[in-house]
Formats: sequence, structure tokens, C-alpha cells
Amino acid sequence: MNAEPDSVSASCPQCGVSILDDDVFCEACGCRLVEDPTGPDLEPATGPDHVEVDLGAVAGVSDRGLTHRRNEDAFALDGRDDWLVAVVCDGVSASVSPDRAARVAADTVAQMLVAAIDDGADLTAAMAEAVTVARAAVERVPWVATQRLAAPSCTLVAAVWDGRAITLASVGDSRAYWIGPETAMLLTEDDSWALHQVRIGELTPEDAAVHPWAHAITNWIGADAPDEALRVETIEPDGDGLLVVCSDGLWNYVPDADALGELVRELDASTPHDIADALVQYALARGGADNVTVAVLATTASSPDSEEPS
Repeated sequence: MNAEPDSVSASCPQCGVSILDDDVFCEACGCRLVEDPTGPDLEPATGPDHVEVDLGAVAGVSDRGLTHRRNEDAFALDGRDDWLVAVVCDGVSASVSPDRAARVAADTVAQMLVAAIDDGADLTAAMAEAVTVARAAVERVPWVATQRLAAPSCTLVAAVWDGRAITLASVGDSRAYWIGPETAMLLTEDDSWALHQVRIGELTPEDAAVHPWAHAITNWIGADAPDEALRVETIEPDGDGLLVVCSDGLWNYVPDADALGELVRELDASTPHDIADALVQYALARGGADNVTVAVLATTASSPDSEEPS
């Protein structure tokens, strides 16, 4: 009598290899195949579809969006005394386990920044070290190579507000905006194919924005990332305002800083949590074509004579 063969019922939605009807995870890429298989006492392998964290002066909201099967964004926040920390990461969908990469990177950078604050360390050096350690942590995420997907990878934008200045670092195309009572500006610079084409004069900003490769990134957090120097900047706002840290799930719908500033000022929202939630809902109402994550920090400048953001 012949043994009954294993039942192959489908393909993995992430990497496309064949899976068995009783598989919980894809053996090739680690993608979760059933809802919350780990039980109530263990953390699920992927992040929940919708997350909200409200720490008062800093808050964040993340949503799967309307077209993706899971949320591959992650964020981490901390707030103590005059210090606020926010980290937003966006998993690269063309990589294995992008959600895990984003979670590991966000948690690692946030934890190291908080430790540096507690130790009174220089924030510029601490930010650079935190991102370096996060790169190593993401490289240790378990994965199995496939023909179509790269090593676990994500973008990253991290910000610290110390009551006087904002210390920022970004890798990829997640962004940070500062929004004041009358002005707004983009504080980060995308590592993207589109921006590179504009810089070398091959495309206008308008043409680059609608090109099929418009959202291709040229740097990321992951084992196969290019060896490029990290940009760490310190900005002193000229007064009270808001720092909006987000994945491209938001800025795809409102990339211009002035337009985002006008939108925020028109919102029927006053707290960082309400503003973050309203911006996520704005992205969802316009199609929600990507995971969307927004963190908002209330920045209160210690001196009204500080220089404008540079």
C-alpha cells in the first residue's frame, strides 16, 4: 500500500513556494500563514494590523492599510522629562520577513537612544551608534534565502527631542517633518532613485514622482545594504511645533511639507495622539495603498530666540 502524500494546498503569499495545508509558517521565508498561531502567551510572529501608543507628548499610530495582507511597519516611542524619542521603520516588501526587520530595528534604536539619554551621552554619536547596532541586529534576523526576495530589510527614521533641539537620522524613504504655527519643512532626505535622478538632471521632480521606479530606495537597513555614511542632523526649531515622523504610507498622499503643515493645522485634533490618528485616517481615506505609520512629538522650544530649522 502506497503512503498518502502530504497535502500541498497553496503557495506562500510572500515568497511563492509551495506550502502544506497544516503549515503555520512558510519554511522558506518564515511568513506567518495562519492568524496568531503562537497562542495568548507568546508574541505573534508579525505585528498587529493596527497599533496605537499614546504617551502624551509623543504618540504613534500604525495601520496595515487597505491593500496589504499584513502590517510591515513598526514604531517605538519613549517619553521622559523633557526628552522624547520616536523611531519609525518600514519593512522592505521585496525582502524576507520585512515586518521582523522593522520591529527589530525600531526597538533596537529606541532602546539605545533611551540608554544614551540616561547616561548623558552625546546624542549625535549615540544616534550613529544606535543605527549601527540596529543594522547588526537586523542582519541576525533568521531567514532562508529565496530566488525572489532579499535579506530582511527596512527603512528607518529616528528622532530625539531634548527640549531644545531635534536630533535626526534616516535611512531609506521614511521621513520627518517639522510643523510650526505658520511654516513647515521636510527635515530628512530620501535615499531614493527618484531623488537621485532629479539631482543629476535626468528627470524633473514632477516626472520622477510618477515614474515606475519612483519609490525604489537606494539605501536601507539590512545585510545587503550599501555601505554609505549615515546622516545625523541637529535642528533647533524657532518655537513651539510638532515633529511628524512617518512611513511613506502617509507622505505618498501628501509629500509637500507646506501641504502637510496646512493639513495638520486644519485637523480637528489637538493632542499628538489625535493628530497621528487623523493623519493615518487621512491616508486610509485616500486609498490606503500601503502600510501607514505616523508618530507625532510635541516640541516646545526652550528659547523663543532659537534659530529657524536649517
